[in-house]
Amino acid sequence: MTAIFEHQSDVGWFDLDANRHMKNVAYMEKAVDCRLRFFNSLGYSPDVFAKLNVAFVVVSDQTTYARELFLGDRFRVQILCGGVNAKGTRYLVVNRILTPEGERVYEIRSMIVWLDTRTRKATTPPPELAAVMQDMARTEDYTAL
Repeated sequence: MTAIFEHQSDVGWFDLDANRHMKNVAYMEKAVDCRLRFFNSLGYSPDVFAKLNVAFVVVSDQTTYARELFLGDRFRVQILCGGVNAKGTRYLVVNRILTPEGERVYEIRSMIVWLDTRTRKATTPPPELAAVMQDMARTEDYTAL
């Protein structure tokens, strides 16, 4: 299993809501950005996904909010695997947003389904991509789906 993938960011002007703290949709956008950065760091750019005729589709999100972030606050975004089904077509992908000191701010648990972009049906990812998913850092409560 690889180390937890993470990147750092900060709260920008467009991340704020009327209460002057980071809005819900901004947390979700940071999670999406982290997912794409993760795959890109391993050589799976959008072009590579297109050549493999595969994509992942988020079919549900569950969010937990723990504390506020304000303009200029720094934070870390992590990606982990929370589980996989027996066929390897569905994965629970967990993004955590933490303070620089490691305090949990927000967590989003996203169920993803791998999609064959030609047939528009659920599929298993190609073996090399399945290996990447298998090697992801796991949550403490990782389980079979």
